[in-house]
Amino acid sequence: MTLPMAEKGLAFLVCDNDFNRLHTAFMLAASALAMNRDIILFATGPGALVLCREGRSDPAWEKADAVLASQGIATLMMLRDAVVSMNARLLVCETGLLRTSRNSEDLLEGVEIVGMPTFLDLSDSYKLVTF
Repeated sequence: MTLPMAEKGLAFLVCDNDFNRLHTAFMLAASALAMNRDIILFATGPGALVLCREGRSDPAWEKADAVLASQGIATLMMLRDAVVSMNARLLVCETGLLRTSRNSEDLLEGVEIVGMPTFLDLSDSYKLVTF
């Protein structure tokens, strides 16, 4: 039986470290998880930084988060924590880690290092959303 499109999971491809794109990706991911939708979030290239612990100390992100917080809007770090706490499947591209001079020790707990073929296999039946 084929599931209706609305019931399929979402696969988020995060390939940029632009704050606004990341914030939107994590807002959508948190919303989908809250609605009991399956998600996979795969970060590559500069986007891999959002799945690193040090993302909390990025000065540009801290400044943008402070503005959002003052407006009563969930910050990127709040949304990231929510996605992690809802047990999202978080993947980071091995090449993305190399491009950002990071390694497995820099990642948030539970983030899996995979290649693009693995992401494509895992997300085969998911709707793909790119940021």
